[in-house]
Amino acid sequence: MPVANVTGGTFRDPAGSLFDFEGRILRLVKSSEVGRFEDMLRSDVLSRLVDRGSVVGTRRLEAQDIPDRLRHLSGTWFKHDRVPFVSVPAEWSAAMLAEAALHTIEVNLELVRHGYILKDATPANVLFNGTEPVIVDVPSIEPLIPGRDVWVARHQFETTFLLPLMARIEAGLPIQWTLSDPVAGLSHEQCAQLLGVSRWWGMDRIRHVALPAALAARTVSGRAPASAPASPPGATALRRTQYVLERSLRALQDTVTRYSDRIDRRQSHWSGYEGTRDHYSAQDLTDKRTLVAKAIDAVSPDWVLDIGANTGEFSEYAARRSAVVALDVDEVSVSSIYRRARRQRHAIHPLVMDVVRPTPASGWKNSESKSFLQRAQGRFDLTLMLAVAHHLRVSGGVPLEEIIDLGCSMGRKGLIFEFVPVGDPMFSAIARGRESIYSDYDLDNCMRMLERRGHIVMRRNLRNGRTIFLLSLSS
Repeated sequence: MPVANVTGGTFRDPAGSLFDFEGRILRLVKSSEVGRFEDMLRSDVLSRLVDRGSVVGTRRLEAQDIPDRLRHLSGTWFKHDRVPFVSVPAEWSAAMLAEAALHTIEVNLELVRHGYILKDATPANVLFNGTEPVIVDVPSIEPLIPGRDVWVARHQFETTFLLPLMARIEAGLPIQWTLSDPVAGLSHEQCAQLLGVSRWWGMDRIRHVALPAALAARTVSGRAPASAPASPPGATALRRTQYVLERSLRALQDTVTRYSDRIDRRQSHWSGYEGTRDHYSAQDLTDKRTLVAKAIDAVSPDWVLDIGANTGEFSEYAARRSAVVALDVDEVSVSSIYRRARRQRHAIHPLVMDVVRPTPASGWKNSESKSFLQRAQGRFDLTLMLAVAHHLRVSGGVPLEEIIDLGCSMGRKGLIFEFVPVGDPMFSAIARGRESIYSDYDLDNCMRMLERRGHIVMRRNLRNGRTIFLLSLSS
């Protein structure tokens, strides 16, 4: 959700502004829009969508509850239910993008059947409550206009949902690139150039890439096709419009579903890690699982951050008692974590992220969307850094002290840290003969750094030479 400053709030929506103010998500709606907005909030269809968790809950703010610092602003105030953790589309996996796209269509289908429609449809309007997508741009819901038989947000939907998903599946283009601006996305022309004739030859790609790109070229050259005249208003026209829109939305839904079905067929080096980690013996794995489970239980966290989640095994254990945000650089692995967590109804919010280069603040003046570190600040009770520090040290070039500082700054109560020694085969595989330059990276130095930041309440050596620590950060 965009982050508003206190003086101006968000500024792109002409109907009002959104404020993240002292932990509350407040929306200011202009006087000219309040009547329509409240009529929509009272509708039966919206009540059902809110009850199911498909759309964020919204209610009018009583006068006495309006913050003094915001009273000078003209309009009517509403309060949204807060989604527990905010991620941005550039942090999503392909599975999450597909689920958000299908959710947007499903909500829109229900709205259309009851005389409403989404006028906007981008990933920026969706957040995840754990694994469940939620529409949060409530003012984008408006009454359906009889005779308007084309979904005005279809172009938005294709460029910000369908084409980035298609580019990821067909050409491996990272979602982090195509959705760095989740409102602009990937144009039909860009996608056509990216895929080329050999890749966009197919019914879905011709319909959603080649033809729109050709039509866009005709528009630029001044040969835009004439728009169809609107049908006369009335009940018959409304039913016709609902029928046409529903068929159009079903066709989009089928296309997204076909791409969604292909997500789980992909493989990467790290997605198959569970079957190839021969640097752990069976006993080492059993010991590690037991130690990490005991450490998590000892801290008893409400929120856990798993940095370098990989297969998601330890995120899944933590999710038995906690809400978890799981980070990994490998998108295929993150998609797998998401799919399993959704099936098992675990409260895991998995994100594609390299913590060496976490998501920066973005938007106008870098103030519309907070950085990941801003969003994560003060959120977590416990940080997991299991078999990841050596990657950050070697591949990321980050000194060990900075790595430990990151882990300690993310978890209020504790840090579970796995030290992988220089002689470990995985360290050697990524160091490529340059082990000697990492002079700060040894077990004694690691212990001293941990002890300066908290109290080591558990230290266990695995047979493969790795060491697992639980550091208490409570005062």
